[in-house]
Amino acid sequence: MESAMEMIMCSLSMVLGVFVAAFPARTAKIWASEKLDKGTPKNRLWFLRCWRMFGVLLFLAGALAAFDSIVFPGQ
Repeated sequence: MESAMEMIMCSLSMVLGVFVAAFPARTAKIWASEKLDKGTPKNRLWFLRCWRMFGVLLFLAGALAAFDSIVFPGQ
């Protein structure tokens, strides 16, 4: 049961990471709209790049956690 829950959480983090990396502007509007609206164009670009990096890191964290639970079950 614990392994199944780990895999569900890993899958959710990977899906969320793909969504954030693929659509950083939409994600920023959902979770940080005031920062996106008030920034200059240069700051918006940097802000969206940070969101994209966050999405990639979130995906990688989920993938590595899934790999760990598959390769080393029960440890």
